[in-house]
Amino acid sequence: MSEICAIHGYAALFEHAPVGLAEMDTEGRILRANPHLGALLACDPADLTDAILQDYVCPDDRERCAARRHALLTGDCSTSSFEARLLDATGQTRWVEMTTSRIPATEDCPEALLVAVADIAVRKETEQRTETLLRASPAVIYTMDPSDFGTMTWLSRNVQAVTGWAPEQITTQPDWLRTHLAPEDFRRCVGQVKRWLAEGARGFCRLSYRQRMPSGHWQWLEDQVTAIRDGQGAVVELVGAFQDVGARVETERHLEKIAHNMPGVIYQYRQHPDGRASFPYASEGMVDVYGVTPEAVMLDARRVFDVIHPDDVDRVAASIEASMRCLESWRQRYRVRHPERGEIWVEGHASPEALEDGSVLWFGVILDITERVQAEEVLHLRERELAEAQRIAHIGNWVSDFARNEVRWSDEVFRIFGMSRGEWGGTHEAFMHAVHPDDRERVQAEVDASLGGDGALDIVHRVLRPDGEERVVHERGYVEFDADGRVQRMIGTVQDITERHHLEQEQRLLAATFDSSQAIFITDVEGTIQRVNATFTELTGFTEEDAVGQNPRIMNSGRQDRGFYEEMFHSVRANGHWSGEVWNRRKDGRIFPLHEIVTAIRDASGVIEYYIAMFHDISRQKELEAALEYQAFYDTLTDAANRGHFEALLEQEARRAERYADPCSLVMLDLDHFKRINDTHGHDIGDEVLRRVVATAGERLRQSDVLGRWGGEEFMVMLPSTRAEDACRLAEDLRRQVAALDLPRVGRVTISLGVAECRRGEAIKDWIKRADDAMYRAKRSGRNRVVWQD
Repeated sequence: MSEICAIHGYAALFEHAPVGLAEMDTEGRILRANPHLGALLACDPADLTDAILQDYVCPDDRERCAARRHALLTGDCSTSSFEARLLDATGQTRWVEMTTSRIPATEDCPEALLVAVADIAVRKETEQRTETLLRASPAVIYTMDPSDFGTMTWLSRNVQAVTGWAPEQITTQPDWLRTHLAPEDFRRCVGQVKRWLAEGARGFCRLSYRQRMPSGHWQWLEDQVTAIRDGQGAVVELVGAFQDVGARVETERHLEKIAHNMPGVIYQYRQHPDGRASFPYASEGMVDVYGVTPEAVMLDARRVFDVIHPDDVDRVAASIEASMRCLESWRQRYRVRHPERGEIWVEGHASPEALEDGSVLWFGVILDITERVQAEEVLHLRERELAEAQRIAHIGNWVSDFARNEVRWSDEVFRIFGMSRGEWGGTHEAFMHAVHPDDRERVQAEVDASLGGDGALDIVHRVLRPDGEERVVHERGYVEFDADGRVQRMIGTVQDITERHHLEQEQRLLAATFDSSQAIFITDVEGTIQRVNATFTELTGFTEEDAVGQNPRIMNSGRQDRGFYEEMFHSVRANGHWSGEVWNRRKDGRIFPLHEIVTAIRDASGVIEYYIAMFHDISRQKELEAALEYQAFYDTLTDAANRGHFEALLEQEARRAERYADPCSLVMLDLDHFKRINDTHGHDIGDEVLRRVVATAGERLRQSDVLGRWGGEEFMVMLPSTRAEDACRLAEDLRRQVAALDLPRVGRVTISLGVAECRRGEAIKDWIKRADDAMYRAKRSGRNRVVWQD
C-alpha cells in the first residue's frame, strides 16, 4: 500500500511541479514530460515523447549539454547542473538551468535520467543589466575582508577600463594593495579604516591614494568604503567604490597656484558634530589675513578665532552656527588683530555642504577689505550729513531762461536733486539728465505741451541723484511770453514728496494686504479691536460688527494660560513682533489651532500705536503631524508600540529602575504555531489573529505597562515597578485569556511566555536575552505556558 501511495505521490509531483520535468533514457530521448516543460517549449507535453531534449538546446550549448550527460553516466558526478538556452517551438530562446539526476535501474525498468528545467530568464536579464551598468559606471565596486586590508576579494569588470588591471590580476595576488599603492598612502589609508572601524563603522570612510598602473605611472583614486554586518551587528565584509580623480587633482594643483597669487585666503572650514573645528585646506594667504600658517589650523581652528576681534568673535561664531543649521551661504565682515599688521578688516564668503558623518564643510574665501572699509566710513559720514539735510521739508524754486539756454536753481533745489553747484551744468539738458531715465520722455512732453499751450506745468516725476538715490518730486510752473507771444522763460517750484508718495504706496499695499488669504485684525494699544478683514470672519465666524470694539479675548479657547499671553506681549513690546501657535475659539464654540504673527506699529517717537495680528488655520497640519507621529512610534497592524519606540521606553525605564532601585520585569510572548495559521488560512487571517491577541492582552495591562511588537508574532510587555513573581502571575493571566479566545476559522490559539526581572547593573540586551531564553524554554517544554528566567 505504501509503495502505491509513493507512486501516486511521485506522479502528482511530476505533473504539478513548478519547474519543467522530463524522464529520459541514457541516450537523451524523452520518455515523458510534464506540462511545465511543455509550456517552456511552447508545445504539448505529449509531443515531446521520443524527442531528443538536446535538439531543443541552442546549437552553441549542445556540446556542453552532451558533455554533462556523459560525465553523469560515466560516474564522474552524481548530479549535473548547468545553464543553457532552449529553443521553443516558435523559435524563441529562453535561459534555463538544467539539473540532471540518475534514476537507478530496477528489475522492471532500465536506468534512466530525470531532468529538471528551471526558467532563469529574469535572473539572467538582471545579471546582464547589472553587468552593463557596472561596465558603464566610472566607479569600480569591490569587496574586502575586514581582517586583510591588503587584498580585494572581488572587483567589478570595469576595473580594467579604469585602472588597466584585470580583476583576476588583483584578486589572485595576496597583499596586492600593499605592493601597488604608494607606501605612505597605503599606511595612511589603513590607519583611517582602522580608526573608522574602531569608532563603529558608521556611514562611509572616504580615502584618496595613488595606485600604480601597468604602465608604471601613478593614478590618483578616490575611494568610499562602507561596512556589511551580520545579524549581531558585527562587520563581516567591507564594500568599496573607487574612481579615477586624476584630472581633478591636476585641477586642484592649478587652483593652488591661482590661490597663491590671490589677495586673501581660499579655504575649507569643517565643523565636526562634537564641536571641533578645523581648516582641512587653506591657501598661503592665511598668513597675510590671520598671521598663522595653514598647517597650524589644519586640525584645530582655534588659533584663527584667537585673533578675531573680541567684539566680533561671538557674532562670527553665531553666524557660522546659523549657516550650519540652515545650510545657507555664510557671509560676514569682521576685524582681525593681526600679530604684525595690527587691526584689519576682512570679509568672508562661503557655501556649506553637509557630510554624511554629521559634520559641515564650507568652501570659501576671506578677503582683506581694510582700505574699502576706510573708504566706506568716509562715504557713510557724507551720507549722514546729507540725510540730516533731507530731514527738513523744503520747496525750491527755479527759472528756465530759454533765450540763454540757462537754468537757475535755488539752494533747496540742489539739495532735492542731491547736487552741488559745481557739478551741475545749469542747462535744460542737464536738468533732463537728472530726471529718471524712465520718466524723461513724459517730462519733456509735458514741458513742450506747456510751451505750446496755456503755459501751465503740473507734473509728478522721479529724479535720479548722482549718488543713485531715487526721489519723487512735484513740479509746478508757468511760462512767460513777450509782447509778440514768444516764449521768454518758465518759472516754477519743485517739492520733494518722496515720503508722501511712499506712504500712499504703503497705504495701497496695506489695503491689498488686508484683502489677503490671511486673517487680520488690528487693535489699539489697549487691545480693543479696531478693524478685521473678510478672512477673519471666514475663519472665526465673528463679523466686523461682532469684533470691532471687543477685546481679542472673545476668541480665547482656555488652552493657554495668562502667563502665555503675558510672555507673548512682552516679546512684542521688546522685539516688535511675536509668532507662534495659538488655540482659538470660533464664534460657534469650536476650538482650532492657528499660526499667528503679532506686530507692533510704532509712531515716529517709537511709542506703540497699534498691534496687527495675522493668522491662518493649521488644523490640517496638526492632523498630519499627529498621524506621522503615531506612525513613527506604533505598529500599524496591532497599534502596539513598534520596536524602536519600545526600546526607547525600555531604556528610559531601566535607567529609572536602576536609579531608584525599583523593580521592573519583562514578559516576552510568542504565538504558538503562527506560521501554520498563515500557511493554512492566509496572511489576512493571521493579521486578524495578531490584532485580537494584542487587544486581549491590552485589556489585562495597567496604564503604566507597555506592550510592544518585537517582530513577527513576538511581543514584549514592560512591567514597571513589578517583581518577577507578580509578572509571572500577570503572564499566566494573559496566557489563559488568549487560550480562551475563540477565533473565527482559526479556533483556539495559544501563546508561550518568558519572564525576566531586571537585575541591577545588567545591560538591557542581556535582560532581553533572558526573557527571550525563558520564552523559548516555554516553547521547548510544550508551548502554552509561562517560564521564569531567574
